[in-house]
This record gives sequence, C-alpha cells and structure tokens, in this order.
Amino acid sequence: MNSPDAEVQVLLVEDSPTDAWLIEDALSEVSAFKLRLLRAERLSEAAAQLRAVRVDVVLLDLGLPDAQGLDTFRAFHRQAPDLPVLVLTGLDDMSVGLLAIHEGAQDYLLKRDIEPSLLRRAIHYAIERHSAAAALAASEERFQLAVRGATAGLWDWNLQSDDIYFSPQFKAILGYEDHELPNERRAHLDAIHPDDTGRVREALNAHLEHRRPFDVEYRLLTRSGQFRWVQSRGQAHWDVAGKPYRMVSWVIDISDRKRNEEALRTSREELKRLSGHTQQVREEEKARIARELHDDLGQQLTALKMAVTLLQQDLDVETSSRSSVGLRGIYTLIDGLIDSVRRISADLRPAMLDDLGLIPTIEWLIKEFSIRSGMRVTSRFDVAGVAFSRESRIEVFRIVQESLTNVARHSGATEVMVAIEHDNRYCIVRISDNGRGAARDASPSRHSLGLLGLRERAARLHGEIRIRTAPGSGFSLTAILPLEALVSAS
Repeated sequence: MNSPDAEVQVLLVEDSPTDAWLIEDALSEVSAFKLRLLRAERLSEAAAQLRAVRVDVVLLDLGLPDAQGLDTFRAFHRQAPDLPVLVLTGLDDMSVGLLAIHEGAQDYLLKRDIEPSLLRRAIHYAIERHSAAAALAASEERFQLAVRGATAGLWDWNLQSDDIYFSPQFKAILGYEDHELPNERRAHLDAIHPDDTGRVREALNAHLEHRRPFDVEYRLLTRSGQFRWVQSRGQAHWDVAGKPYRMVSWVIDISDRKRNEEALRTSREELKRLSGHTQQVREEEKARIARELHDDLGQQLTALKMAVTLLQQDLDVETSSRSSVGLRGIYTLIDGLIDSVRRISADLRPAMLDDLGLIPTIEWLIKEFSIRSGMRVTSRFDVAGVAFSRESRIEVFRIVQESLTNVARHSGATEVMVAIEHDNRYCIVRISDNGRGAARDASPSRHSLGLLGLRERAARLHGEIRIRTAPGSGFSLTAILPLEALVSAS
C-alpha cells in the first residue's frame, strides 16, 4: 500500500448480483491505487479462490447461501485468519458488524453508504491496520521467544499504569514457578536486600530523571530464604514531553561471580596477611642476627683486640720487629672486622630504630649512604606529631633504605633528595634523584623487581607507590601512606 503502483487484489464475497454490481462500480472509480477484483458468491467458492490466488483484502457479505450472520465471518476467519476483512451489512445488521469487529474484522460497511471514497479509505486502512497488527504480533512473538530462550530474567514496567511483567526466567532466579509469583512491582521491591534498596532506588531515579545508564548489582531474597546477587541493566522509553512511560530491564544471576570475587578477595587478604607475617618473621630474624653479631661476635672481636694489645705490650723490646708488625696487622684486621660487624648489624636492623625513632635512624642511614656512595643527599622531614607504630617504623625505614639501594645500583645519579612529610590524612615519603631515569614501559628488570617489593611494603600499610620518570630526567618514587595505618599497623 506504500507504493501507488502496487496492485491490490480484492476478494468480494457477495451472492447478490445487484449489490455486487454496485460495489464493483464504486471500486472502478477508486484511482488511488490499482485494484484487481475477484468474485465469489459462496463461502466455499471464496475458500477455493484463497487457495488459488493471492488476496490482499476481503469484502465479505454476512448473508450468503452457505453461511449467515456472524457465523459467516467466523467460518471465513477460521480459514484465513491472516487476511484483513471488511464486513458488508445491511441496516439491520449493524450490531452483527460490530460483533464481527470484536472478533477480528477490520471494519464493517453499510451497503447503502458504499461510495468510492469510502471504499478507498476502508480498504487502505484495513490493509494498513492489519499489516501493523501483524508486525506487532510478529515482534511480540520474537520478543517472547527471546525471553523464553534467554538465560537472563526480564521485567517490563508500564510506568503509566504501574503494571509490571516478570518473565518466567526472572521468577526462576528467585526460585518460583511462573504462576507462583504475582506480576506486581511490590513483589520485586520487597525481595531487594534492605542494604541495597537505597542504591537501587537511586540508580532507578537517576535513569528516569536524568537518563543515566541503569546498571546496578544488588541482592534478591529467594523462595528458600537465601539472597542471590543479580545484575540489572535496563532502558526506559520517554514520550515527546520527556516523560518516561515504559522501562524494560534484563536481570542476570551473578551469584557465582560474586562468590568467586569474594573467594579471590579472601585469598588476596590471606596472601597479604601471610606476606606480612613472613615479613615480620624476617624482620625478627634480622633483629636476632643483628643482636648476635653486635653482642656476641662484636664482644668476642673486642676481647680479641684487647688480647692482641696486651700481647703487643708484653713483647720484649728485643723481640723481632717483624712480629710486632704482624701483630699490628692483626690489630688492624680486627678493627676492620668490628666495623664490618657493626655495619652489617645496622643494615640488618638498626638498634636505634627502636631506641631513637624513625627520623634519627633515617638521618643516620642517609649519612652512611652518602659516605659509601659519594652522592650528595639532602633531606626534608616534617612528621612532628606522627606516632609511628613499631611495624610502620620498620616499613617506612625499609622503603627509604631499599629506594636508596636502587639509586646506588641503577641511577648513575650524583644527587638524591629524601623527604618525609604529612598532611591531615597521609604521610608522603619521596625519594628522587638526578640520574639517567627510565622509560615507564621499560622491560622487567631487577630494578622493577625491587619496585615490586616496595609496592608490597606500601600495600601492607594500605598505601601505594607512584613513579615519575623519563629518560635523562631522573627518577622519583613517592609512597603515599594513610596516617591511620601508620599509627595503628600491627
């Protein structure tokens, strides 16, 4: 009907020659589209015509030799349910015509009022309405097939009437058969977990009022009394005035995914606790070894040094000068061993970290680093009032110590800056140098493995490591650590 050149085939089922001639005459004057008229005088003849040729619309008289009244339409409609039918009635048959419309006819026409313009409009609208209805029915059928074939559930909400439809799959997520859960919005709202209700309502209002994407995860109470996690993604439809009138949402059961996420989170927490425990054991072992080196080995070396001193004093003046030189060499070696023991002990675990605190220990570390590396190190500290816990003192000290080790090994720098400051929420630890720098996407190396260890230390304090570098522009490492974790780490 959209093309004026399209031929419309009309089947006229009329047993009266006079009425048939009047209708044929009126149709001959219709010029809006091409018509081809087919004729049948009985219902049986009409059925034969339908089997033989294509028909676009039917003009059906309700008084035929083999059928009368509404039964005429019913019989024809059973044989051709997909054809648009215009019922032809006399003045006394108007009520029957209305009943025919109720049962599926497109319209009814009074024979006495038939004229070309009326026929043209009636045929045109009959075909258009029927096509639209058929398209809607096909669309609805596809929709229902999609709903039935989908693993996801669906709800379809009419915002004007507040009617809602829940698909069988949606009800199955909650553990119900299709007939066991009413299609009432309250059935959905009452099933939402109390802790999630506000979040779902906010997401819904944001979508309907501001057209923000509707994508929300929440828990629904099932028939068994347990909650299942679902993800709901929906889309509303708005009229020309911008008022929403319908909303459809798919609902997916994500309980398995949530369980896997929770298991992964728990596993990561356990791994984090294990890593923290391992680090604590390592630090305790370092402290023990440092004490033994300092107390036992250091004391023994000191005693040995004293014995060598006494031996040298007791030597007879006539004793070979060569023996005296040898004793002095041993004395020098013992001094070197004592210095090495002190240095190794301090590297393992500086006793002053517990005795004097974090900042004095880092100042000592910077001094020792500058002496060993030959680099110029400047520092800036502003952490007055921060009561570092024993564990956080160790972690912050190690972050600075390991960062300086990386600088010495990899940077080629001549100057280093160490800063530890804080604001109301965070402690900021920054170590920067003027070395060769590195590309951010450089391939993994021992240096990057060192950074991994630093990230783990920061993570144990619920913080993070940020890197700023570029080839030829030095390297800057910043640890951002929550103050709350520094004073309460355990």
